[in-house]
Amino acid sequence: MASISVVIPTRKRPELVLRAIRSVLAQSYREFEIVVVIDGPDAATVEALRQVGDERLRWLALAESAGGSEARNEGIRASNGHWVALLDDDDEWSPTKLDEQIAEAKTARPDCLIVTRYIDSKSNAQITQPAARPKPGQPVSEYLFCETSLLGFRKGFLQTSTWLAPRQVFLDVPFTKGLPRNQDTDWLLRAVPSLDLDVRVVWKPLAIFHNESSVGRITSKSDWRDTINWAVDGKLFTRKALFFFLATVCIPAAKVQGEPLNVFWTLAKLGFRDGKPTLRGMWLFFACWFVFPYGRFGLRSKLQNFINLRGRKISEVAK
Repeated sequence: MASISVVIPTRKRPELVLRAIRSVLAQSYREFEIVVVIDGPDAATVEALRQVGDERLRWLALAESAGGSEARNEGIRASNGHWVALLDDDDEWSPTKLDEQIAEAKTARPDCLIVTRYIDSKSNAQITQPAARPKPGQPVSEYLFCETSLLGFRKGFLQTSTWLAPRQVFLDVPFTKGLPRNQDTDWLLRAVPSLDLDVRVVWKPLAIFHNESSVGRITSKSDWRDTINWAVDGKLFTRKALFFFLATVCIPAAKVQGEPLNVFWTLAKLGFRDGKPTLRGMWLFFACWFVFPYGRFGLRSKLQNFINLRGRKISEVAK
């Protein structure tokens, strides 16, 4: 029986899912199965999978679309491995990813989440994430959102395509069915504290998150108001983390959608009412609306990469 089940949800993107599958088949770790969940009728993807010709690959074709969260849940329930590794259909892995995660898992507690660093890749820039490890005792919401640079880059984002955890962990806390956005964040905010997960980061970039190809992902688009309602109603954040979340996620989403200035003040009032402002958080609230050039993401990324590199050199000299 396979030790790891690789679960890949997909929908009407056969070329991309084949690239993801090839990156799994190229792994140095060999004891795995691949479970592709086809989220609704999709003859082209079924035909593409038939051409792979590897007995470790099987697929589950859903009669109708269930959305990204439930597609993952279906794949996990249908898997056989002790471990489950998640991979989005438009991302890919480096050949040693699973090997290095299993090695890290040997030193972790039984209930654990083993992730890796990854390359956040756009057509005009690349940045290595995460830039910080979780601190002992740090609330997961504060790791995910308060560890944000002055340039607005989250240092603690754990991308789904890097996750490896015992199958039972995902069964105990499944993804929230029907959630259109923030599926990975929602799961982390619920699962890490409720299961007291031992979160480990393999400090090597072992996956590529193809950020440009987000169009067509199973995750559907939704209004930024849906994200605010989810954050406020779910009560999954500390007050400090909620303020940063509004600043770095909701403010940019509203800005990109062309909302008028009064929306900024509405969100600011919400942040000061329900969140806990800090100097960095207030700067980001302002900068994410008025300063950061979202159409010139590449320049900001290059500056962040330079700052990260400079920081590493200073740290090495100090040692």
